[in-house]
Amino acid sequence: MKDIILELGKKELKRIMDCLGCPFLILDNSVKLLYNNKSFKDCGYTLSSIIPNDTEFKNIRKKIERQVEVEREGRTEKITIKINPVKISTSSENIFLVELCSQKKPLSGVIESWYKTIDALSEMVYVVDEDYNLVKLNNAAALLSGNHPKDLIGKKCYKAVFGKEEACKSCILPEIIASVRKEKLQTIRREWDRPFLVSAVKIKKGEYLFIMEDVTKIEQLERNIAEIRRFTSIGGIISHIRHDVGNAVNAIKCSLQVFEHMYDDIDDEERKEYLKSSLVEIKRMESLLFTLREFSRYEGIGSFELNLTDLILDSKDKFNKYCKDKGVDCKFKCEKREFTMKGDKLSIVVALTKIIDNSLEAMEDSQKKKLMFKYSVDEHEATIEITDTGRGISENDLPKVAEPFFTTKRNRAGLGLYHASKIIKTQGGDFTFSTKEGKGTTVKITFRK
Repeated sequence: MKDIILELGKKELKRIMDCLGCPFLILDNSVKLLYNNKSFKDCGYTLSSIIPNDTEFKNIRKKIERQVEVEREGRTEKITIKINPVKISTSSENIFLVELCSQKKPLSGVIESWYKTIDALSEMVYVVDEDYNLVKLNNAAALLSGNHPKDLIGKKCYKAVFGKEEACKSCILPEIIASVRKEKLQTIRREWDRPFLVSAVKIKKGEYLFIMEDVTKIEQLERNIAEIRRFTSIGGIISHIRHDVGNAVNAIKCSLQVFEHMYDDIDDEERKEYLKSSLVEIKRMESLLFTLREFSRYEGIGSFELNLTDLILDSKDKFNKYCKDKGVDCKFKCEKREFTMKGDKLSIVVALTKIIDNSLEAMEDSQKKKLMFKYSVDEHEATIEITDTGRGISENDLPKVAEPFFTTKRNRAGLGLYHASKIIKTQGGDFTFSTKEGKGTTVKITFRK
């Protein structure tokens, strides 16, 4: 290398050094920069950051290596600098060839690639500590404030990202900090009049990763899918009801034809039986048409602010009287803690009525007829449990109880529990069953904030 430096001119030397992958510098005895190659210009370091203050070039007689820490784009990196003195015959002083070598070059490349990746994401990605201070964030998160990401490091996330003076009430950071297990938490929150899915996870002690995804388009797709399912389910119900109504009409027609042709040959008792049979089929048709009307009525449900606790307390006397009229002892256990949610009051009352009605029918042949209605509320959710002492449901039938047209009762359409579960799910709730055959069934409904 010494001979090359001595023999080549400036242009040739520049071409060769610019082809090298490592950053190179040429310094004089007073640490003045004589030349740096293209790799050094691109790496982002400065001369003052890589040459230690204690380096005395005059005393360097042979090649040495030093390790230094340098700052680049808000991150600290360790590099090795190799200083090689070169004697120039036309001068009494040496010049110094300085080579920069990254200690963790592959890892540095991975980190840089990772930053480029998260900066390319449209979702807001940021890392905070336990005091809401920003540790890292991508361009999407910084873009909202119009600042560069490195200008927001160390600032409160709620102020830098959301422009608020205090932590958001819906923030799940306290919940993650309190969580013993390392698990991902998710919630939906509204910012800038748009819904966001917020996912958060603890990445190391004292640091928590947040990802905010705008779900406006996802919600629109879900509404479109729900609309498609709505028309599909209505088509299935109409087809089923058309079939059952057709059967009822044929039964009535046959009874009346026999009644007409054999009127003089049959006695009064037989005539009453034919009339009774026709009336049963007519009532069956009425039931089917009523079910269709109820289904279409609550298929499209509005969403309003409501207090679920007030709804339950207001409906308590109505449900109690309904059970008493059926000869069933009903007990209510209701918390009075307020629980607000988005939903439709009438639709929830209809769903609860259908579930209670199903429980009452299940206890028709039971010696012990008791229904327990339990309502409980905690910080995040409200739970309704309706337990009967009916016949229960077999293990084979349990997965099918909320399916349309499934019933174990005669002359029933099998749409009551299906309709109730559909309403609850449309209101954002969960609908589950637990049962013991011969002992009773519990329907559990959960609404989350």
